[in-house]
Amino acid sequence: MPIDRHSAQPLTVQIADDLKRRIDRDEFPVGTKFPSLRDLSRDYSVAELTVHAAVKDLQREGLLTSASGRGTFVSAKPSDSVADDPELLVSPESFAALRAEVADLRTRLEKLEGQGARVD
Repeated sequence: MPIDRHSAQPLTVQIADDLKRRIDRDEFPVGTKFPSLRDLSRDYSVAELTVHAAVKDLQREGLLTSASGRGTFVSAKPSDSVADDPELLVSPESFAALRAEVADLRTRLEKLEGQGARVD
C-alpha cells in the first residue's frame, strides 16, 4: 500500500486515493462487502480514525454505502461516482434540508399508519 508518511498530502487523502484505485481495479468489486476499519487500519498501519475519515470521504463520493448492522459495501467505481457529475452534487445545506424533509415525511407516514390509514 503506497502510503508516504513524509508526504505533504495527509494520510487520509493518500488512503482514500489508494482505496479508490483498489476499487477501480476490482480488488473490491461493486456490490461486495468492504473490509472493516480494523482490517484497513492494520493494512495501512494507521489509527482506525484515520481510515474512518478516508472511508467517510468515499461514502460522500458515492463509492461506498453503509448498511446499519451489516457493514459497508462498495456501491460504485470511481469512474461511476456521483462526485464526477457536478449536477448531482448536493451542498451540505441542501443535504440537511433534504434530511429534514425526509424526517418530516417519515413522521407524517407513521402518524397515518397509526391512524389505520391505508398507504400503498
